[in-house]
Amino acid sequence: MAKFSSLFLTAVLAAVVAGSSSWQVADINLSIVAKDGTKKAEHKLVYPKAISSADAFAADPTDHLKLSFKLENKERPHQAMVRFESKDDHADQIMVAASVKKVSGKGRFELDFAKSHKKFKYGTRKYDMTLLVGGPQVEESLQYALGEIEVQGPSTNPPVRAARVAYEVQPEIYHQFRADQKLINVAISGLFSLLVLSPVAVLLGLWSQLGIKFEPLKALAQNPVDLIMAVIFFGSLAGIEYVFYSYWTHVTLFPVLQYLGVLSVVAIASGRSVLSAVQTRRLKRTEKANDANKKEI
Repeated sequence: MAKFSSLFLTAVLAAVVAGSSSWQVADINLSIVAKDGTKKAEHKLVYPKAISSADAFAADPTDHLKLSFKLENKERPHQAMVRFESKDDHADQIMVAASVKKVSGKGRFELDFAKSHKKFKYGTRKYDMTLLVGGPQVEESLQYALGEIEVQGPSTNPPVRAARVAYEVQPEIYHQFRADQKLINVAISGLFSLLVLSPVAVLLGLWSQLGIKFEPLKALAQNPVDLIMAVIFFGSLAGIEYVFYSYWTHVTLFPVLQYLGVLSVVAIASGRSVLSAVQTRRLKRTEKANDANKKEI
């Protein structure tokens, strides 16, 4: 019993999949209606047969082309249209949309050649008509060749068609790159580098004249924690300078911002500790000097 149920379910699923693999179209009626409402030609087709080439199917510039059909699928298409492809050197393709009712699946198409695309008005031409139906729920789209129709061009003031563009091989393009710019003389470049560094030499000379006291550094060396914080602080400042140098030479902006963000936090934290230690020692020295002055008084 279980095996029979499994086989039955498999057959049902196969039927559903098979029914959804392609579009089923029926009740196909194609006609040409004159301006006064009389039918000039009518063809009832059965898929996949098309209009016979022996049957004359021609339309005047003022006629209407009507198509009706019915989709027997439960699914409804996402798009339905009729494609007209001219049988001349231009091979124009004109797409005209068709409407399909969701409940009944009946499709309708009507084309007024008097108000249609201007490509229908470039003189008398023959077109191959194809019904196109497609949707996401059906795997294979419908491309139903309806047959051939001849559309007469307007007798008065026909539009002028532009000449067909002939695509030919163009002359090859040769790119010419500019020669590299000549670099400045090494001696001149070195001279200006020395001029840029000369203020540093002046600063060191003035410091030597004033005299530099290393007492704060000696005091920091007496406390290992303060010494470590001082090394971190000056190291972070040197790192920031190196990041600026890297930005000027080869590093882009976003990595520079990341590095500066980390180094700035380190510099602020360590610098606050170092400056607090220096301030504390300065206050102690001031207090000792005041106590010594009081004793002398």
